[in-house]
Amino acid sequence: MKKDLVFEVKESSKLLEFLYREVRGIPRGKIKSCLEHRQVFVNGIVTTKFDYELNEGDTVKISASEGSRKTHGIEIIHEDEFLVAINKPAKLLSVSTGTESNRTAYSLLRENRRGELFVVHRLDRDTSGVLLFAKTREVCSLMQQDWNARVTVREYLAICEGGFEVKKGRCDTLISENSVHVMHSGKDGKRAITDYEVIDEKNGFSLVRLLLRTGRKNQIRVHMKELGHPVVGDKKYGSNENPIGRLGLHASRLGFVHPKTGKEVIIKAPKEKRFKLPGK
Repeated sequence: MKKDLVFEVKESSKLLEFLYREVRGIPRGKIKSCLEHRQVFVNGIVTTKFDYELNEGDTVKISASEGSRKTHGIEIIHEDEFLVAINKPAKLLSVSTGTESNRTAYSLLRENRRGELFVVHRLDRDTSGVLLFAKTREVCSLMQQDWNARVTVREYLAICEGGFEVKKGRCDTLISENSVHVMHSGKDGKRAITDYEVIDEKNGFSLVRLLLRTGRKNQIRVHMKELGHPVVGDKKYGSNENPIGRLGLHASRLGFVHPKTGKEVIIKAPKEKRFKLPGK
């Protein structure tokens, strides 16, 4: 197939039945393969279910290029015509700083993909979870313009040292950076707000759900340290424990208003198996 194929749905139907009926000159096995290889979009969203219910007015596109679920081990967790999101592993840079390895989330995703790719935001190297890219410079710019107003949900999971006396609360401080590039709260700086809730505890560790109301550098790590419960594996901010062999911080959900459709999109990133309380 040399070019994209686009169809408008005239009546309700299941996706595979619709494609068998509408697509000409392509064997049925190839049509199934297009679904499996994430080449089929319904209203701009990648769809792989054969029995997906189509409604009158929907738009179905078969892309000429494949969109594999995984690229070099990087899991794609959302893709539409304008944006693609991955579940970034811990210990992988989002993008190259120019002085470090070119093996980054950006470079691994970029390989074997046609077209441009732009980084919308970044995660710390040792933090896993939702990382968003744009397929055009225009969409990247739209996403980054007034990012804080566009984003509706920034949820993280953290494994922290110790048991919390107060299981749910809010950290609201002014955060600034000192001369050795460590963030801390004080009388000066930018306002940082983190809502937290302990959702599980075991063996002297806590699993905490966090909602960022602002997006300051190292915000969660600073606030957990100042509560007396640093994120495990975070030596920079006071942790002495590392039971999971990595930083205990995972960007679990990102919600935002889509720059092209105006609708809210919620992207979830499953945590890896070792991201759990010791003994669980």
